[in-house]
Amino acid sequence: MFNIIKKSNYWLVFSGILMALSIFFIAVLGLRWGVDYKGGTIIEATSADPEKLSSIESIFKKKEITGFQIKQASNNQIIIKLPVIDNEKHNELTSAFKEKISDYSETSYSSVGPVISEDLTRRSIMAVILASLGIIIYIAYAFRKLPKPLSPWRFGISAVIAIIHDLLITTGIVAVIGYYASWMEIDVLFITALLTIMGFSVHDTIVVYDRLRENFLHNPHQKIEVTAEESVNQTLARSINTSLTVLVVLAALFILGGESIRHFVLTLIIGIAFGTYSSIFVATAILSKWHAKTSR
Repeated sequence: MFNIIKKSNYWLVFSGILMALSIFFIAVLGLRWGVDYKGGTIIEATSADPEKLSSIESIFKKKEITGFQIKQASNNQIIIKLPVIDNEKHNELTSAFKEKISDYSETSYSSVGPVISEDLTRRSIMAVILASLGIIIYIAYAFRKLPKPLSPWRFGISAVIAIIHDLLITTGIVAVIGYYASWMEIDVLFITALLTIMGFSVHDTIVVYDRLRENFLHNPHQKIEVTAEESVNQTLARSINTSLTVLVVLAALFILGGESIRHFVLTLIIGIAFGTYSSIFVATAILSKWHAKTSR
């Protein structure tokens, strides 16, 4: 048996350091906001010209357009991101691209204005808040028949604290990668990844909590720390095996998938890895310490 709960102070201090570093990186380095949240234009096109990226860049410089970003998604596919432009400017750029690149063909064009991006930001924040409240209420209801002195609300709140831990660390890592690699950014796919991480993390946590409840019902006079230790160890192999299966699939998607979903997949890999860690080392430790302190 691993002494996970017995050594929980080490895990909580380690998690606290990671969260503090994440806040520091987010505050100092900032986040690279995508077009979805700051407004802008995305153009997807195809061309087999080996000089297509430098040609497009020279056109932007000639027309004095700044703040653009050009990515090669595959051998022939190009993704261009730039500030908001109107239809007239778009047609002008398309003509210039076709003059410079003979086989240039636009496959997708979308533009997001500042009003839409502000509304999307509010909706994204509300989605995360409502999901957190929903998780607390659901867990409290699911564990409502717990014997005293266990509190179902502590189960829900402890699970959400662990989720906040996962989301914060994931966002901190994304901030570092976005700053140094100029590759990952905050867009709708990132928010989708965070909500997915929340669901996966709480799923793992509920498995441990459910085993803790069963063990406590069988032996209600046993110390919560001992019951928690038994519960974590009994579900340890299941949690790790389940997460490894998902991570193997995500790793394959990251390597073989397209450029447009790669940052989404990497966010999931980071979040699910830390979600598994928090379910084992953080969520139950917080619940155990909270209950023990209240009992005393």
